[in-house]
Amino acid sequence: MTMNTTIIRKTSFRETRRKCLTLLAALAMACLCANAQPLTPQANENVELMGILSRMAGYPEYRMDVAGQYIKDIDSCFKDYAEHPAVLRMKELRNTYGIAYDAVMSMAIHLQKKGNAFSLVNEEPSTLDARWDKVDKAKFLDLLADFYRDSRFHHFFENHKEVYEKGIRAYDEEVARHLDINWYESFYGNKPEEKYSVIIGFCNGHGNYGVNRHAKGKEKEVFAIVGYSVNQENQPQYSKGYLSTLVHEFNHSFVNCLLDEQKYPDHVKELEQAGSFLYLTAQATMRQQAYGTWQTMINESLVRAAVICYMMDKGYAPEEVRNELLVQIQRDFRWTPELVRLLRKYEKKRNRYANLESFYPRIIRFFTDYAEKEHKRMDIMD
Repeated sequence: MTMNTTIIRKTSFRETRRKCLTLLAALAMACLCANAQPLTPQANENVELMGILSRMAGYPEYRMDVAGQYIKDIDSCFKDYAEHPAVLRMKELRNTYGIAYDAVMSMAIHLQKKGNAFSLVNEEPSTLDARWDKVDKAKFLDLLADFYRDSRFHHFFENHKEVYEKGIRAYDEEVARHLDINWYESFYGNKPEEKYSVIIGFCNGHGNYGVNRHAKGKEKEVFAIVGYSVNQENQPQYSKGYLSTLVHEFNHSFVNCLLDEQKYPDHVKELEQAGSFLYLTAQATMRQQAYGTWQTMINESLVRAAVICYMMDKGYAPEEVRNELLVQIQRDFRWTPELVRLLRKYEKKRNRYANLESFYPRIIRFFTDYAEKEHKRMDIMD
């Protein structure tokens, strides 16, 4: 009798323990899923509107012609509006204010529409790209609304839903669902406070842009606006190789803020001399990539090095990591191998450095030392 009772009690204990462990595992998974944001890509009418308007205005970055039949449809549907006042204004904006590349997409995600009228999302302070600061935005929005109405743009957008759905499905299957969104908190030491979204820019060719907005009273939103291209069969061309681009764009929300003069004036002051010198040595190639300031170059350097850290953390093959390094060196981010090595040290000393902000003085010293070595090499040449 005693023997049987003991067996029953042990069995009950094991069963209870098993159920508890199962429940804990389920809760852990639920928490993980709650923290990880779904990254289902989407099409966005305003992104297409601004991309197509820029294409018509002759912006080379929006005239890559790699989207097959979609591009042919654009040129056919909007050919009669090549001299529309909104198109002519876009040409002026590029020439006068440098509105191009990501500044176009920044406007796109700040637009809100009611009927055929456009306004800007209510923000305080504004996160619209600074290149728009001196633009008469009310006049631009009026012209944009005229173009939207005159060209029957919404009709074009609705008629291409199948194209958008095919692109979304391909990007989701090949790229978005493979991103480990939890890596960002682990690497940067800060819990994401923004909402992340992926938008496919079907007129954007190979261009990829990271932009954000912060509507008043809402959480900040970070957008990776990714490019689109098709093969000879008019099928979307996405593969694992595009994942690094997605990782890259979301890195910006953690990196750029650390060189914001309003938030971290000391960072800017301490890096300015070295950053300016290094930018001068790479100015031609940086400008070709639309990086017009030393601050942008430094941010891009860290973002690109962090992509390689992601690849290493996620077990990419050594040749894939090596190829990514070579690409960055070819783009004149020649300090990338050493910068990656520095960030790997940061990863190993997280008990000392809680987040990338606390490590930033080491990053400043890295670029300062690198600039001094470049100076010395030039002195030897003299």
